[in-house]
Amino acid sequence: MRVAVLGCLAGAFLAASPVSAQEENRFWILWERVERAGTGCPDNPLCLTRRNYTSRLFENADLETMYRLFGMMDGSALAKGRLAEHPDAPRICQHNDAEVLLGFDPERLPKVEKIEVLRGLAGISFNLRSLKPPPGHSSDFGRKLHLRFEQKIKAAGIPVIPEHQLSATPGQPVLNIFFSHNDFNGDCEYEYSVFASLSQTVLLSRDLRIKVSAGVWSFSTGSKSDGHRGNEADAILSVADRFIEDFRLVNP
Repeated sequence: MRVAVLGCLAGAFLAASPVSAQEENRFWILWERVERAGTGCPDNPLCLTRRNYTSRLFENADLETMYRLFGMMDGSALAKGRLAEHPDAPRICQHNDAEVLLGFDPERLPKVEKIEVLRGLAGISFNLRSLKPPPGHSSDFGRKLHLRFEQKIKAAGIPVIPEHQLSATPGQPVLNIFFSHNDFNGDCEYEYSVFASLSQTVLLSRDLRIKVSAGVWSFSTGSKSDGHRGNEADAILSVADRFIEDFRLVNP
């Protein structure tokens, strides 16, 4: 743990009119605690740095004395060849800043393999019941396939989240499966394709106030895909097989 004591000058302007304004100066003592965890700290990108701040108001500070103090500190910094504002100065006055909210800057985190989005996943929600049946299949094609898909997921030890519990599940993970095929004219084999996308709620690293549902994992196959064997149902069920395979890679 590294401890630093910093001084902060806050100027708040209480506007009386566009021409005249009243200035208020307040001085703060800031205590910064820096904690690092990971490998190769502090320079390795995998080292996670977290900062915590405690502040106290320096009441009844003499304005002239504080200006002299800041002036001496500015002169010392310039003599060392750097700007008066230290490059490590915390941006504590920006209350919506990600670094302030989290204690670390998410933009500095290294990007990981996309499969990592499955790590620690609480389960998934899906609904195959409304899939349009392909030619030659009964109207309950989607309902039967949903049960078989659900059995595969549960047998792998992955919880299936009911739709009514989705909003209370971290990340609200939904596996959407899209099945399309050409019209069958009876003269030749038709083509079909399957596309699956897992969506979760995510925050923008540049602005943590923006939360959206985004696709974080995908898989596609079909009658023209290399390695596909079987019929339409087999192609759709292969989504479960691939998801289970990837899930186990990061959740052994």
